[in-house]
Amino acid sequence: MRIFRRSSIHSRRHIAAALVLSVVVGPAFAASLKSIMGDMRDNTTSAKAVLANFDSTAAKQVLQRYASQAQAASDMFGGQGGAKERDLSARFQKLAAMAAAASQAPQSKPSFRKTFTEVASECKSCHSTYK
Repeated sequence: MRIFRRSSIHSRRHIAAALVLSVVVGPAFAASLKSIMGDMRDNTTSAKAVLANFDSTAAKQVLQRYASQAQAASDMFGGQGGAKERDLSARFQKLAAMAAAASQAPQSKPSFRKTFTEVASECKSCHSTYK
C-alpha cells in the first residue's frame, strides 16, 4: 500500500506542476507570439510606406525585419510535437527564408512590390488556416 500512496502523491505533484506551468507559461507564450504578430503588422505598415516613397535601403530593412520576426516565431514552435505547431514552425521558417533571401538581392520598386506581395500572401495563407 505504501508504494501506491507514494505513487499517488508523486502523480498529484506532477499534475499540479503541469497545471502551474500551463497557467504561467501558456499566457507568456501567447503574449510573445502576439507581440511578434504586432511587430509584423507594424512592419507591413512600413512596407506600404516604402512602396509609396521607394527607398532601397528601407526596403532591405523591411525584409530583414520580416526574416527576423518570422524566425523568432518559428523558433517558438520548434521542438513542439503537435501537428499544428510543426506546421506553424514550417510556415514561419519558409517566410523567414523567403524574406532573408529577398533582402540580399538589390531592390527596385517593382522587385520589392513583387517580394512584398509574396510575403503578404504567405502571411495571409497562415491567417486563413489558423485564424
